[in-house]
Amino acid sequence: MENKRAWIYCRVAHPDAHALAAQQASLEAYAEAHGFKVVGTTAEQASGLDFSRRGLAEVSGAVADGKIDLLLVADLSRLGRDVGRTDAYLRWLEDQFVEVVCADGAVPQTATEILRELVNTSRTDYR
Repeated sequence: MENKRAWIYCRVAHPDAHALAAQQASLEAYAEAHGFKVVGTTAEQASGLDFSRRGLAEVSGAVADGKIDLLLVADLSRLGRDVGRTDAYLRWLEDQFVEVVCADGAVPQTATEILRELVNTSRTDYR
């Protein structure tokens, strides 16, 4: 996966600048360790249930413009908390030939794996 153009996406649900910065630093280190070329970073505080987020729109624009090969997130819950909408967004990314890489080691390959991962991460308290 080396030399792939990566976009880092970080999200926290509640105001916590420290958690957001830590998430970003962790993803930057992950990208460097795996030889990804970071071409953009989005960090935002927003609910994972809201898919009209400014940051997600920024990611979508980069995807539509063909600027990235992969989207790097801490885990799938950072992308979204609504299983159906997150699945639809992941399918759209796949249609655009953008791979999603989760730094927690979960790299879903099929819709079934995506849904299983989303259900598992939805069992935590934070949104």
